[in-house]
Amino acid sequence: MCISAAVIYGCKKDSGTNVNVNSSDVAVINSQLKGTWLFPIDNQTITDISGAVLSNNGYVAAPALEFNGGSGVTIINNLQVRTTGTYQLSTKNGLIYLDITDSKGNDVTYQVLQINNLTLKLVSKAPYTYYNNGTPEPAETVSNITLQKQSSADVTGGFVTVEVISNVAYNVNVFVTHTKGADTAVLLDSKQNVNGIYTFAFPAKTGDQLNADVAGDYSQSAFYVYYNGIPMTGSLSVPGGQEFKTTTGWVVP
Repeated sequence: MCISAAVIYGCKKDSGTNVNVNSSDVAVINSQLKGTWLFPIDNQTITDISGAVLSNNGYVAAPALEFNGGSGVTIINNLQVRTTGTYQLSTKNGLIYLDITDSKGNDVTYQVLQINNLTLKLVSKAPYTYYNNGTPEPAETVSNITLQKQSSADVTGGFVTVEVISNVAYNVNVFVTHTKGADTAVLLDSKQNVNGIYTFAFPAKTGDQLNADVAGDYSQSAFYVYYNGIPMTGSLSVPGGQEFKTTTGWVVP
């Protein structure tokens, strides 16, 4: 195994090294896996059967995950939708795999790329039909998922976190509307000419509604919102493709 400073990587050292992973290694991984993993981000690509990238789907939604340390898992799609299931760790050719099956029998197998006290990185693949000038070709969707281990602040903080990821410069304004006792949007943060990742968190109460306005190319951007690390949901308006803003939803329960 590759272990360094309590970090476990599901990787071979190199193509010529035999890596032996035994039951005690899996037990260590399971002990680190136990708990709740929040702030999920999924960077998805489409590759051909050789692994060459055909298309970049960008950042897409992914669930938070809660493992009980035995075989039970709760799949937290968002604040309203939770599904129970089971999980199992296994090894093959020195790599670590995490298999999750929900209550409806849907099964996803992830390779564990990295796990420590703060971060869990997973990758999963699924068959996909890619059309090249109208001709179907066998391909795969590859999801690179990153989650963060729940902290005490995530449990008691009551924070809404806004994250924008973009390949181009953008402007962002974040507001909150206190729907209980007031209906005026209050500006909380404003940034211009942001490059890369923007993150902003603010304390919120039940009934508060997030309002955000991002001036930038929507096709080159991702927009994530969390409450205590769990994905929030709502609608976006994308007028002209060069701006996107929240509309209905995005309310703290």
